Amino acid sequence: MNKPLRTKHLPKSARRRLETPAPSPALALKAEAGRAFIEADYPRARDFATRALAFEPDNATLHAEIASSFMQEKKYELALKHLMGALKLEPTNPKWLSAIGTILFLMDKLTDAVGFFEAVYQIEPENAMNVSRLVQSQMNLCDWTVYKDQKNKLRILDNDPANGDPFTTLLYVDDAALQKKRVVSKTKNKVTISERKVARKFNRTPVAGRKIRIGYFSCDFFNHATMFLMARHFELHDRDNYEIYIYDYSREPSDVMRQRVLDAADCYRPIHNLKDEDVAELARGDSLDIAIDLKGYTKDARPTIFGFRAAPVQISYLGYPGTTGMPAMDYFVADAVTVPKEGRRHFSEKILYMPNCYQVNDNSRPHPETGPTRADMGLPEDAVVFCSFNNHNKVSPAEFDIWMDLLKEVDGSVLWFLAVPGVIRDNIRKEAEARGVPADRIVFAGRCPTPHHIARLPLADIFLDTFACNAHTTASETLWSGVPVVTKPGQQFAARVAASVVTAVGCPELIAETEEEYRALALRLARNAEERQALREKLKANIATTPLYDTEQYVRDFEALLTKAIQRYDDGLKPDHLSLAEGKV
Repeated sequence: MNKPLRTKHLPKSARRRLETPAPSPALALKAEAGRAFIEADYPRARDFATRALAFEPDNATLHAEIASSFMQEKKYELALKHLMGALKLEPTNPKWLSAIGTILFLMDKLTDAVGFFEAVYQIEPENAMNVSRLVQSQMNLCDWTVYKDQKNKLRILDNDPANGDPFTTLLYVDDAALQKKRVVSKTKNKVTISERKVARKFNRTPVAGRKIRIGYFSCDFFNHATMFLMARHFELHDRDNYEIYIYDYSREPSDVMRQRVLDAADCYRPIHNLKDEDVAELARGDSLDIAIDLKGYTKDARPTIFGFRAAPVQISYLGYPGTTGMPAMDYFVADAVTVPKEGRRHFSEKILYMPNCYQVNDNSRPHPETGPTRADMGLPEDAVVFCSFNNHNKVSPAEFDIWMDLLKEVDGSVLWFLAVPGVIRDNIRKEAEARGVPADRIVFAGRCPTPHHIARLPLADIFLDTFACNAHTTASETLWSGVPVVTKPGQQFAARVAASVVTAVGCPELIAETEEEYRALALRLARNAEERQALREKLKANIATTPLYDTEQYVRDFEALLTKAIQRYDDGLKPDHLSLAEGKV
């Protein structure tokens, strides 16, 4: 018989080694899975985690880690399967509930996603990331229960501003101070080396006597709303004084719009396979003078590129209607309407003031020669057609209450509303009926290619704008089509864009300062066909004579502002608010 091992005579360190239990095989496997995940080798991470699961079948975290590896590869069905495994083991764990909601959101199963986010809201109400996702999902469904406890949700988001999607909050509330606080907190959590290592490592000489190199960064260089505004902008750049670089991280197939951009650029860089730091290094190697971010915090944005400093002067432009909160972003392009002097405090950037409207437009876009009839669109022939072609998630009860009052006041009138078939339309019908308006007074329009969309717009009589986030591209498209846009400017940039657009087309009379004025203006136009016709004729004449569609002058002004910004850098001066006017801005 073996005698028990005697250890008293051994040193303490040796005794500890002998007496310590052997590590679980799962421990080493989990460590390897973690390393593989950090290295972005998701199949290997999944393999190690799956092997560890054989030793620890009741480990919910391992199920979740396997799900996370599938999520990184956008294999949502498989990720969902493993998260359900985690939830089965821990049915009230808010992490698994929220993660399942997120996957369902990404799969566009919004109604199901809301159920999981609401469950987390009950279990862990102060979870700001979950609240942000709940708000985003409900707004995307036009589920306006999201507004019933808006004050509490905003308190939670304000208490933890770094968590959640900044763009969602722009749609949810008109509060410029809150928007800045959220993005500034978000950027503080981003690890960059901008000021420490690369901020001054630029392979360039001062711009005096040479061409200025401008780089545009986006994933929207295709048939996208931004390019419908900007395509002519690229074509009109002065090639004698500027070189244009395009940094494209889209995976979309090439199309006519991308080809226009390619033909207009001096250099095209496909960068979708490069890391953010490598993109910034590439841009510095290209000796860029100015880097322009066209995305901000919109879908698939890559703001960290600018944290690594792609150029001496960095500018946020057009894509995101608010401050980025990034110390490395030097300027934001605006105008006196969108950012009046008192609004500057809500931007971390200095403002580049365009002399008219900040928004560029393509004046080479043709007016459709033919279009559909009202009958084709299901609209009444002899009644007023109010129009809401903003994205449906911009609409709140505040505007909708007014719109329903207008339908009650104007006999036979309808609201032409942009929404895909399904639950969104059902919710809008329900909201109309709750306000005493029959559901058939809402005529729905589906999405369609832009040329078809432009062709149908003239069928509307009056476009009714949303409040917290106005019509942007849609406003200029609607005015281009001869339809008056009734708008009410708010506090934040996103809530002031349409006022800037209608001012630039010479129709400031379409701006209402209060909700009461907004309702009264829309009602007066609805009741006065002659005034509506006069506005249409004025818009038609103003297209050719006012700044909104003077793309040539816009590009000259834009280039002049950029030149002032880079010359200021070359003079050793810090960024400051700039305009083309003489004297202090």
